[in-house]
Amino acid sequence: MPRRPILLLDLPPEILILVFYHLDLPTLTACLSTSRHVKSIIDGSTLLQYRLAAQAACVEDNPWNTAIDSAHKLVALQRREAAFNGLVPTSVFSVELNDIDFADCKYALSGAVFAIVEVDTKVLNWLSLTATEPVFQRLEFPGYIRDFALAIPEEDLLVVVLSPEPLDDQFTLEIVVELRFYEMSTQSAHRVAHDHVIPVSISGAHLLAFEIETSGSNVFLLIDYLDEDGAERSRIFMYDWKLGCLIKSLDNYSTAVFLSPDVILLAQMITGTLQLWAISEGTVSGPDVSLKLPALAKPGKYEILALESNPKGCMSSQEPFYASFDDSSVGFDIVFQFEDGSDEDLRLVISRRALLQLLPFVEERGKVLLWRDWGPPIAHWPDNPDGFVSEWPMTIWGHRCALIGPGGHIRLADFNPYSYKKFLQAERDDSRAGLTTAVVSVREKDRLIGVELFGEEVRACLGYLVIESRTIKHLYIGVTVGDKVIGGLKKPAVPGGKTSIDFWRLG
Repeated sequence: MPRRPILLLDLPPEILILVFYHLDLPTLTACLSTSRHVKSIIDGSTLLQYRLAAQAACVEDNPWNTAIDSAHKLVALQRREAAFNGLVPTSVFSVELNDIDFADCKYALSGAVFAIVEVDTKVLNWLSLTATEPVFQRLEFPGYIRDFALAIPEEDLLVVVLSPEPLDDQFTLEIVVELRFYEMSTQSAHRVAHDHVIPVSISGAHLLAFEIETSGSNVFLLIDYLDEDGAERSRIFMYDWKLGCLIKSLDNYSTAVFLSPDVILLAQMITGTLQLWAISEGTVSGPDVSLKLPALAKPGKYEILALESNPKGCMSSQEPFYASFDDSSVGFDIVFQFEDGSDEDLRLVISRRALLQLLPFVEERGKVLLWRDWGPPIAHWPDNPDGFVSEWPMTIWGHRCALIGPGGHIRLADFNPYSYKKFLQAERDDSRAGLTTAVVSVREKDRLIGVELFGEEVRACLGYLVIESRTIKHLYIGVTVGDKVIGGLKKPAVPGGKTSIDFWRLG
């Protein structure tokens, strides 16, 4: 008699749990409806419950953290998500900015480190948010800081752009700045960097502005300047900082974002085009695909600037879980400058994973996609009434964007599609149990955007939730967000008083 074949459900539950663990969220959720036996295995497994919760929250498990089991990771994740979804901090502490002029500063929040610097000074002020009593510490450099970037949980990295002298608006035949790479934990030269200092020069320029970003072993430095004829120019230098080599330099791009350690997005000046370039073995060629933004309703041009977004890549910290790099969002501040002298400002938020999926096969490289062919299913044009304007730029951590709402209250825009679907389903079922009551706005799908700006129909096909704290009603003028903390820049309580930052710990 032939032997009956072994079926999947004949396997022991402990083997099935390992099989189910590698399923994505839609598939694992669908398995709950296949049979009572499968449902009992999933419901009874703490590991699978953690897997479901992690995927729904768009976080990655940290396999290197073996000190905490899945049950404790699940509790920690649920506590953090509840705190963010209701904007209910577990604690709040305030730190004065002392003599820092926030109106002319650059800042970054990465991991448990917040840093802020006044441009054209030699001192970076930073604090550790894990300290019992966080206070600002000073880190002095041998030059004047033009910009800096942090990638603490990813690389323990601080990279700064230094100039030997303060830069004024005088025309200079050649300007040389330095990229310097430090370990933030030791504040010494980064041990992985091939060259601790990389000089960068540009000829015939004045009125310079700098932007720097990093992901994995790659870093770019963007320099905006006016040439000797007063024309606006820009140049991007891309380096592999671990090997100390130049990958490529490119002209006339207004900003750049690393979509992954192997793909960079470049925004082309004037034309309103986002280009995706693949980086392979220290070289870059392209663009692989060009993504057109909507046509304008009247003569004008685009000015595209990237918003601060985290994480910067795969984490190396000891946290039990962290925001998924692939499932995070990237954002842009887009200014429409029209020939009649008018201008408008909008924000654009796009799914990182969806952008990466637009990379073509080899034989299709160089293709151009119109907005209607790529943008509507994966992009958001957030509404300014929700608070997408503040003195500090909007910042992104994972799928959450921090912003200042009407009246100066901190808000979060949550672009997690699972949170959005869950909230709408609960509203339809008239059951809000277990969901946040802090949602103040639900931006529905399929909304017309910028009717007076664009020369074509532009729809926002992805919805999002806007969350505001019901318990903390301080007035803020700027905000930034991290993996477990929100920082709010608070106005002085009295005229002439000191500006301070409130840090909300969540989860």
